[in-house]
Amino acid sequence: MAIATDYVDIPILAKMKAQVLGISDNCVRAMMPFAENTNHVGTMYAGSMFTLAEFPAGVLFVRRVDTNKIAPLVAEMKIRYRRPATSNLYIDFEISEEDLTRMEKETLSLGKSYLISEQKLKDESDEIVAIAEAKYVWLKVP
Repeated sequence: MAIATDYVDIPILAKMKAQVLGISDNCVRAMMPFAENTNHVGTMYAGSMFTLAEFPAGVLFVRRVDTNKIAPLVAEMKIRYRRPATSNLYIDFEISEEDLTRMEKETLSLGKSYLISEQKLKDESDEIVAIAEAKYVWLKVP
């Protein structure tokens, strides 16, 4: 059973019908449906693929930190599209407990922390269709 994207207040995710399929302390599994996100040539729209690479981090970070004290943001992201996507896409966004603990401690003591993470978008046959690399920055809320 799919879990709604109610974890974050980003209305476009509902329009795209993006879904959080599972969540734990360190991992978010999400899906972007093909049917609602096609482009002019019948493959998945690149912007939808980018969104799938980007939003699960926010879901996990908002679940893990007190956003009254820490503002988790994506500072930089690049994506390499390996091949056209013609089915639903999935991502398993995972960050170690060690990195999450380090980021929280650094942010609260130094005012800022960051993490670089690589994520893979996979299609229905478990083929990698895109690879994203993101720099996440956590800022201490004044």
